[in-house]
Formats: sequence, C-alpha cells, structure tokens
Amino acid sequence: MTLTGNDSTHAPALSDVIDTAHLARYTMGDVKLERELLSMFDTQLEELLAALEAARGDVRKWKLAAHTLKGAARAVGAFSLAETALALEKEGPSVPDPLMERLRRQAGDFRKAWAHWRQAHSGDLRRAG
Repeated sequence: MTLTGNDSTHAPALSDVIDTAHLARYTMGDVKLERELLSMFDTQLEELLAALEAARGDVRKWKLAAHTLKGAARAVGAFSLAETALALEKEGPSVPDPLMERLRRQAGDFRKAWAHWRQAHSGDLRRAG
C-alpha cells in the first residue's frame, strides 16, 4: 500500500520514503543497525529542520545544516529528501517557501512511516512496508 503523507489517517510505507535495499547494503544486512540508524536519522532530522529555520539569515549556518541533512538522508537511503536538501544547500537561506514546504512534507512522511513501522512490525525492514 502506497499512500501520500497528506492523508492524516495513514502513513506512507517505509519503503516509499527509504530505499531499504540501499540501507541493507550500507549496514551489510544488520537489521539492528538499520533500526538504530533510522532512529538516529529521525532525531537528527528534527534537529536539522530546527537548525534550518534558525539559520534563515545566516548563509554559513544554513549551508552547513542543509549539507548535513543531505548526507544523513543519503546514508539511510532517503534519496528524495536528500535531493531536496541539496536544493536547499544550493539556494541558501533565501530559498523559496515551496521548497521548504516540500522538505517539511518529506520529513513528515518519513516520521509517519518510521513511527508506523515501529508500531506495526518487529521483523526485517525489507519484509515490512
């Protein structure tokens, strides 16, 4: 089942927001490590969104936060989110509002999918949507 993050009653599948095959390769199939990395990314995502909001007037801080987000997203396989972070890094703090909204939506989709997955499954990330 693939749902968008705009539906407040359903979460997107984790595999809709994370390339779970990439994550498995990155962790050499260690499911415990996969969970730990996604949990860390969840925390870091919240911190980096706040850092971006706080850095609206500071090019250096903005680019550092966007660059860090891009790398963290790529590491776990959140490639769409990483592409948005790359665009934010290039644009700088005067980024158009729709780009920030896209980042917020993607972050929300990840959070919903990750929370839903944690509540519903206790097995392999690749076997559960």
